[in-house]
Amino acid sequence: MLIGFSFLADVSVTYAEDSFSLEEPITVLNYNVFNGFRGGSSFKTGVSWINSVASDIAGWQELVGWSEKRLQDTAKQWQHPYAATLKGGGYNIGISSRQEIQVITRQTSGFWHGYLHCRTYGIDIIVCHLWPGSRRGQLKEANQLRDLVQSLASKGREVILMGDFNAHIASDAQWVNQQTPLIERRLPSDSKRAELDRYIVAGKWNFDVMDKIMEAPLTDLVGMNFAQRVKAPTYEQLLQLGSFPTRVLNHVNTEALQRGFLERIDFILATPELSKLNTEAQIVREPDVLEKISDHYPVIAKFGKP
Repeated sequence: MLIGFSFLADVSVTYAEDSFSLEEPITVLNYNVFNGFRGGSSFKTGVSWINSVASDIAGWQELVGWSEKRLQDTAKQWQHPYAATLKGGGYNIGISSRQEIQVITRQTSGFWHGYLHCRTYGIDIIVCHLWPGSRRGQLKEANQLRDLVQSLASKGREVILMGDFNAHIASDAQWVNQQTPLIERRLPSDSKRAELDRYIVAGKWNFDVMDKIMEAPLTDLVGMNFAQRVKAPTYEQLLQLGSFPTRVLNHVNTEALQRGFLERIDFILATPELSKLNTEAQIVREPDVLEKISDHYPVIAKFGKP
């Protein structure tokens, strides 16, 4: 097995196409930790909360300045003895796990940040952080991710694709298009983009980036669980789907201000057969502690035998 490579070039590994089985329940965490736990200022609080989750697999975004060795050393603090990162430092992406990690691909070419593709627990785990600067650029990234998932699924692999997608999903249109303060804040800069790069069209969000990814096909686990739990949801209930921003940011530092800016851009997606084993998925919005660690809320998905 190839565990924890530290060089920066893209790496591809071939592997046997064996059948997938889930031997025990697992918990998957995805978390954008805001410039490396706010430059380290929220690190201790973050580690304490991460331990409370007791995840088996975790995907990380914004490990800014973290090397692979740093993630490997740090992940032991939340009982993950295995870890890998996209690159050696900079604006980094990572995966950590309680079981051994096989690194399949570190992909930076054709991406602003890139994606990290590993295998652990018999599942192909892909962690990504899509670029918000250009819709056309994002669509190119989305197409590559869709094609990767399709290729793996065609070989009988089960896949989790997770990360900060910096894009909205069409199933959230009912509430995210009502976020007038958010739209008004984004509109001036968005209107300066080339028409094909705009995210807001006629005052509404464009969902084509996530539409492309979902073609794989993939299941939005949080969306699926929410729809099963809450029938005919109110606007207030729909706001619980917001994964960004927490109140750590100045322009949303009260609950009243935050309401109009909430959006869901962080996802855990799974291939259809794997999603049948999903028992729970949610955006975690615990008060107080999660308002201090990052500007994103974490996403958690649990899997078990049906």
